[in-house]
Amino acid sequence: MPDSFQIETIVAAEPQRVFSAWMDGREHAAFTGGGEAVVEPWTGGRFIAWDGYIHGILLGVDEGRRIVQTWRTSEFPPEFRDSRLVVEFEAARGGTRVVVRHSDLPPSQLKRYEKGWTEHYLKPLVRYFAKGGKQKTPAPIAPETSWGRKQEPTRRPQKGTRTVQKAAARKASSKPARPRAAPKRKSGSRRAKR
Repeated sequence: MPDSFQIETIVAAEPQRVFSAWMDGREHAAFTGGGEAVVEPWTGGRFIAWDGYIHGILLGVDEGRRIVQTWRTSEFPPEFRDSRLVVEFEAARGGTRVVVRHSDLPPSQLKRYEKGWTEHYLKPLVRYFAKGGKQKTPAPIAPETSWGRKQEPTRRPQKGTRTVQKAAARKASSKPARPRAAPKRKSGSRRAKR
């Protein structure tokens, strides 16, 4: 029974630029929309994505070209070893061919992870660079992902949202209002000219 797959896509940006986005925690979270990510971009560095659902160790980093790492999710059977992930970035017509080779996966989860890579990494990566690669905040996360886990959004409400407005109203109603003092006049005010 197979325990690996390979998928690929073309991204409208140079290989070094796509590689850099993948290896930067903030940009990684921005293009996947999958919550917080931590990427220590050196051999032996940690890789954590989707708020800790995915984690691994970088085994090899070839700047701008290739990443080799261990990879597992919190759903891997405890007795199952880490899988192996290779991501390659190759110059191609239209930008960069991103090739994902994923092996040593639990056979029962193979199809789901293949779909997850397509839906939660490659398609969003293409969209991210189609918009110029400048999205600054991650997109909202669906309550249930095809990676197979349920996840609650971890973002705090921004100013102007109903929750923040209610909190501000409660805070304001708990303090008595102070009367406003009349503005002070400066000495030596203008005198009418004769």
